[in-house]
Amino acid sequence: MAEHEKNFRAGVTRRDFLGSAVGSAALVAMGKKEAAGETVPATAEEKPEALDTGGIAIEHFENARKRAAALVAQMTLEEKISQFGSTGPVPAIPRLHVPAFKYYGGEALHGLSIGPVGPVTSFPLPLAMGCSWNRSLVERVFTAVSDEIWAWHKKNGLSQPMFSPPTVNMGARDPRWGRIAENYSEDPYLIGQMAIYTIHGMQGCDRRYLKAIACAKHFIGNDTEDDRYWTSATIDPRSFWEYYTRGFEACVREGHVFTVMSSYNAMNGIPTTASRFLLTDLLRERWGFRGYVVSDCDAVHGICHSHYFVPTYVEAAALAVNAGCDIDCGDTLQKYLGEAVGKMLVSESTLDHSLIRSYTGRFLLGEFDPPEQVPYSKIPISCLESPAHRQLAREAARQSIVLFKNEEHTLPLDKSRLKKLAVIGPMAAVCHLGNYSGKPDFLVSPLQGIKEYLGAAGGSTEVTYALGCSVIGEKQAAQFAEAVQAAREAEVALVFVGDDQQVDRESHDRISYIHLPGAQHELVQAVYAANPRTILVISSNCPVAVNWEQEHLPAIVGGMFLGEQQGNALADVLFGDYNPGGKLNTTWYRSLDNMPSFRDYNIRHGRTYMYFRGRPLYPFGHGLSYTTFRYGNLQLSGKTLAAGGKVTISLEVTNTGDREGDEVVQLYVHCEGSKVERPLKQLVNFERVHLKRGETRTVSFELAHADRALQYWDESKYEFVVEPGTVDILVGASSADIRLKGAVQLKG
Repeated sequence: MAEHEKNFRAGVTRRDFLGSAVGSAALVAMGKKEAAGETVPATAEEKPEALDTGGIAIEHFENARKRAAALVAQMTLEEKISQFGSTGPVPAIPRLHVPAFKYYGGEALHGLSIGPVGPVTSFPLPLAMGCSWNRSLVERVFTAVSDEIWAWHKKNGLSQPMFSPPTVNMGARDPRWGRIAENYSEDPYLIGQMAIYTIHGMQGCDRRYLKAIACAKHFIGNDTEDDRYWTSATIDPRSFWEYYTRGFEACVREGHVFTVMSSYNAMNGIPTTASRFLLTDLLRERWGFRGYVVSDCDAVHGICHSHYFVPTYVEAAALAVNAGCDIDCGDTLQKYLGEAVGKMLVSESTLDHSLIRSYTGRFLLGEFDPPEQVPYSKIPISCLESPAHRQLAREAARQSIVLFKNEEHTLPLDKSRLKKLAVIGPMAAVCHLGNYSGKPDFLVSPLQGIKEYLGAAGGSTEVTYALGCSVIGEKQAAQFAEAVQAAREAEVALVFVGDDQQVDRESHDRISYIHLPGAQHELVQAVYAANPRTILVISSNCPVAVNWEQEHLPAIVGGMFLGEQQGNALADVLFGDYNPGGKLNTTWYRSLDNMPSFRDYNIRHGRTYMYFRGRPLYPFGHGLSYTTFRYGNLQLSGKTLAAGGKVTISLEVTNTGDREGDEVVQLYVHCEGSKVERPLKQLVNFERVHLKRGETRTVSFELAHADRALQYWDESKYEFVVEPGTVDILVGASSADIRLKGAVQLKG
């Protein structure tokens, strides 16, 4: 019998558990370590003041909330229950002049994904854009995405509901996760920063109206796919507070996200959609969340059906709403809340609170106001996959490309001297977009981009193409022979390899290997044997182990699925019109050897660059350039860092090469001599800078005493603590390429 069941049966009746006292009596019965660890009230220092919500001024938020409360007060119980969401629109309430509304409007992971028709712009996947390390770029991209949401709304009558970037659960901690392509990083600070600027772009900056409603998902511990409907993630308290919550906290406190999606899985025995600790105590009481919670689709149903946490759907519906779930992506709440109210398992006033939260969002979108009063209503339909948005997609793709290796200046290729080029591989002739991609009209594959680039450049280069092999299929002799012949006859061979959604995707993890599937490794080796000027281009939706290739090939370029303009962006980089400046947002491992179990959530068990002690294939933060950069003149504004204080860290970066380029300057810290295990190093800030050749730029960071990287979760005190001692200040071009070092004394 599970521990929570023992506690439940020992001291709390089912009605007590499902009733409004679940936030107190049930949590006491479960002990202080409900879900991830602890039910911890916010301290006076941590309790948030009244927050702006997505740029909305407090007075406008309060006005929307009051309007929502007044409307909900006029509804009958039946009408209220009808409004608790579904995968389709909730019905209209004609007598109150309330139109039908679809809360779960669609996906917008890297562009509006609304169906089989377009046009919409498809930008790089988050795993790609995370490699840009560029906050403002991410905001610009999602400003364009939310523009297209409005344009589609005007063109097709789409509701202005929630859309679901960013994906914040920390599945990128392991390359086997099936949805790693949706994640910005394995690092909690980097993923938080990218998420904040995603939300800013989606929700806009108007003080009165939300542009769209962004949704931070999947809260929390949904970091395996094959078993996500029924599994329970076992997360220790330190990992929970120091790692898994940080991205979500950033979304709420700094991004002011208006929707959070609860996940399918349970955590430490309790379904997340049934956890008052997660959805109320943590989100609302501790972090100050002012929006509404939506379940992942059918997650309320899963409380009973998949997790067997309660025996009936009536109890599951009551439990979800009492916990703080406001909208059901499914129909369990609509079907069973009436009976739950009748059995006194949930009160009508609790339903009111949920509806007020969700209707506040509808008022903030301007649904009940004249269109001319809403500034976003002026966005033209013509912005859908407009030339400006296609150019932004190309820029986002270029900034997301990583140069892994470049021996003896193999790249960029000189188009003026190149006479014959072979383009080979299963990823060459297709423009892979990845999941939740929408339907753009303009798709540029790598092969197409290279051909068009060379044609536009006025050169006479002949381009030959050979498939070589499929992504996952066995070696076919004729295909191999064609590829080898093309490579042998060319001056340079470009081999495009990677994984696609045949290998990993939503509901399907890549459990047993991280190398290239099928005959792709053998293809690369055969091509290289025919032509030593073979360049590898990784076009993939996940990291891959290319150990042999790293050892033998002269150059390797990486682009996770880079969106509709990937072919143009890769051509820009390969031929030197753009100098790559992307840096890896995850650790690339050589194999699964010495890695923890896929379902081990303890971050200290060798996970990520923070705790991995082996030799990675490519370290977190790695990325080369066609130019070189020198770091120097590290200055610290003080030698001690006391409570309430901060230290300014400045340095100079100089472009010492012969072409302009971007460098991502990364600041890490390491806490020396701690009594508990701390990260080997931990990212605390970064800045992407563009430097002309010979140019020197001063880069400055502030390190505050309150920075989470300087704290650890004390399990005995149930709070974050600062441990006095020496803090190493580490500035570098990657987590493994530290150029400058300093130290400050941290005071308690």
